[in-house]
Amino acid sequence: MRLLAIAATALLAVCAAGADTAKDGAIQVQPGKWKWKQETNIMAIPLNEENLECLIPEKARITLSKLARDLEEGCKVDNVLPISGGYSFKLICEGKTTGKADATLTHTPTSMTIRAKGTANLGPIPAGFSMNADATYMGDCTAAEAAKEKQRWLKDNPGGAPKT
Repeated sequence: MRLLAIAATALLAVCAAGADTAKDGAIQVQPGKWKWKQETNIMAIPLNEENLECLIPEKARITLSKLARDLEEGCKVDNVLPISGGYSFKLICEGKTTGKADATLTHTPTSMTIRAKGTANLGPIPAGFSMNADATYMGDCTAAEAAKEKQRWLKDNPGGAPKT
């Protein structure tokens, strides 16, 4: 799992077609190099991921629906409520993996935290699930990193209109 790639870790790989709902939440973060750390536990078995990613300006506005789709195709958000510094919401996955989790996303322009806890179905077996993801702004991307990400974004967004 990747958040923004989840969000890079929820927490950028898979985008389902369709518009975000009017009840969606969105955040704006600083474009640049971000360090993503995620720990996912399924049945108390930890899975850890850490990476660096260049977030270009076109991807610096992030919706909860986009984060959910990046987590896995078939995931969506519901019951989005503003909280101090972010949102609480229900994460619902009905694709390859099914399950539900109560989640929060808090952020500043240079940090993002996602917490989720619920159940995931591993075949016919329901299992406890939790995810802690943290993203921290590390500074500017190099010109080469930014150009590579811009090329990737243009490939996914012909005509230059961002997919939210």
